Amino acid sequence: MIIPPSIKKGDTIGIVAPAGKIDFNIVEQACSRIEKMGYKTKLAKHLDKPFFNFAGTDAERLNDLQLMLDDESVQCILCTRGGYGSVRIIDRVDFKKFMNKPKWLIGFSDITVIHSAMHNHNLASIHGPMCKSFLNYTDGGVDIDILFSVLEGEMPAYMINPNRFNRNGIGKGEVIGGNLSILYSLKNTPFDLDTKGKILFIEDLSEYLYHLDRIMHNLKLSGALKNLAGLVVGQFTEMVDNENPFGQSIEEIIYNAVAAYDYPVAFNFPAGHIETNYPLIFGVEAEFTVTDEETSLIY
Repeated sequence: MIIPPSIKKGDTIGIVAPAGKIDFNIVEQACSRIEKMGYKTKLAKHLDKPFFNFAGTDAERLNDLQLMLDDESVQCILCTRGGYGSVRIIDRVDFKKFMNKPKWLIGFSDITVIHSAMHNHNLASIHGPMCKSFLNYTDGGVDIDILFSVLEGEMPAYMINPNRFNRNGIGKGEVIGGNLSILYSLKNTPFDLDTKGKILFIEDLSEYLYHLDRIMHNLKLSGALKNLAGLVVGQFTEMVDNENPFGQSIEEIIYNAVAAYDYPVAFNFPAGHIETNYPLIFGVEAEFTVTDEETSLIY
């Protein structure tokens, strides 16, 4: 796996929008926060030129992302938001130059598409907070503090409280994953992930419970859940049930899909579409331990 170099104060963080449009004021405020922390920022060309729900046309977003990947004056890339759109351009992104001079790329949600493509090019990346997370950040944004400690070279170690649906055990492997619906949409494409021996992280937003069940059974039937080193279940936010209830909770749906296996499983990891979104390094090995007392994920 190719691990990007650490960044330092004075380095430039490129801001790019590969998917949905974003209020440009949010971008400007995020840049102001980043610059107060001692870094420079560089904006992609079309950030303030939305095209319907997208942050520019497909060609414009592709060009912005490609230029940012290849720009040697930029030491790190922060995606503005998720939404939808990365899948429309990912097959035309060229990682050749980037692989020779890699840099950290940060984002989550729809950016799972890019993380998956990078992983299949043996490139590590960071599932973590984007521009909105910087708006209320002063000195108390734990996820932002952790993010920049990772960018500056420190590997994180997470300890979280137990959950009654957890399955105890110890696993070791590369951490992969992201938004569950996006991972499902990438099945049988060149950007599908090989999950064997990996610690899989999943999270989602605003999905119907029956659809979550459908996705989990798809992963089970395809073998994607069979040989994991562990399963880390993040936040499933604003999930929806039908007027006639599905009959199982989020935890029950996921637990039942992996009940036949024996690797460790932990629920309620603080990452996903929540205010405090803990960064995860995709493509880097971690040790995952689940006990009755706590869950730990240590890089």
